[in-house]
Amino acid sequence: MSKRRPPTWLDRFRPEGGSVWLFILSFLLSAMYWSYTVSELKSVKDLSVPLQYANIPQNLIVVGEDARRGVTVEFKGSPDMLKRVREEDVDARIDVSKLQPGPQVVELDRENVRLPSSVEFMRTYPKLIHFTLDRRLKDTLPLHPNFTGRTAPGTQVLSWTIEPPTVQVEGPESLVRKLHQLPTQPVSLDGRSAGFEIPVVTGHADPDLAIPSPAPATLRVVIGEKRQQRTISPISIGVVHGGKRLVTLEAPTLKVMVEGPESLVRNLAPEDFVAEVDVQGLKPSEKLYQIKPSLRLARSDLAGKVEITGWVDRFVGVRVEKGTAAPQQTSEPAAPPPGGGSLP
Repeated sequence: MSKRRPPTWLDRFRPEGGSVWLFILSFLLSAMYWSYTVSELKSVKDLSVPLQYANIPQNLIVVGEDARRGVTVEFKGSPDMLKRVREEDVDARIDVSKLQPGPQVVELDRENVRLPSSVEFMRTYPKLIHFTLDRRLKDTLPLHPNFTGRTAPGTQVLSWTIEPPTVQVEGPESLVRKLHQLPTQPVSLDGRSAGFEIPVVTGHADPDLAIPSPAPATLRVVIGEKRQQRTISPISIGVVHGGKRLVTLEAPTLKVMVEGPESLVRNLAPEDFVAEVDVQGLKPSEKLYQIKPSLRLARSDLAGKVEITGWVDRFVGVRVEKGTAAPQQTSEPAAPPPGGGSLP
């Protein structure tokens, strides 16, 4: 009968035959727990949040490509902790109190981000933020209607007014100085054949521009018959105050430009106008006098409806000589028709 070998120190850690599977199971559970622990440390989450600007001086404003963009903040922690982090728990901001006016480039880091203490900051996207600190400017600008569409056939907008005509604006100096007027909201003209009146507000779309005291204005629009421009010739030029002198004109006719309702302008003829040069006080001379003729409508029914906008040539060459004037070359000034209108 052999003696039993005394147990060694290694035998103390060797499982008994019935405990082998229990040993293997314990080993697998330990490995799984270690793997879970390692993976837990590497869990990452990101959230997109608005980028805020803190401590902006009252006389400055933040503008530019990145002024209103959001940033993505990436952080890590245990999965359980990451599930609890919501968007309102995270913010990103830039303190501009120590920056000078002008273009800026700021690199975002841990100091710019607020996070719960249970998670760890990693990075932001984008990392570099470009913006401009511009001076804040107030100004008063006129309102202009933003018409859309077309009026009824044969009509057009003849005039419009807005009351009050201006509005106060506030924004970055670089933007405000470029503006000469502000549009209203779109005002449709489709199918309109008569004047109308509606309330309007500013319709500017630039988010950097503010209206400190917005108030509705009133737009009044006058719609009437479509207007036409036309050139009419030849208009014969008469001479007034010629007396006993011989007066000759270098160019005895001229062209006149008119504007008015289409139905009236298209029927005008040269005889509907009176053109004259006044030679009173001119002494006989070998040189030509350059005199600006007067021009008026001959028909009183056109007064206030048809406008003389100009004529060619603006000045007429006049020669005054001694002698007896021909009857057809001189005339006494005729009284203009009541309200007929004239251009000196």
